Amino acid sequence: MWVSTARWFLPADCETGKKHLTSRHQYGMTLHKQSPATAGCSNGPPLDVAAWRRCRLLEAGFSPELADPVATDGRLDLHALLELVDRGCPPELAVRIVAPLPRSGS
Repeated sequence: MWVSTARWFLPADCETGKKHLTSRHQYGMTLHKQSPATAGCSNGPPLDVAAWRRCRLLEAGFSPELADPVATDGRLDLHALLELVDRGCPPELAVRIVAPLPRSGS
């Protein structure tokens, strides 16, 4: 297969890069306003793992009442929870899906 680098062969709208704005540039973007629940999450990375997990959960849409116990429970896979929520699963259901099975009495 031969490829031409001639300018007439390229489409007219291929002027993109550092010096040219892309056609997908969104001029109406605004700054993200933080909710009171996530207000403490942007002052740098938290030093505590549970605090970091809580911030990620709050940013994903978890209520503070649900994020607090989930953040401190190391048995729950945070990445699996966030992936389920990203796919449209409600946070409460995502926690139930990822929750470990109860241990048998043996």
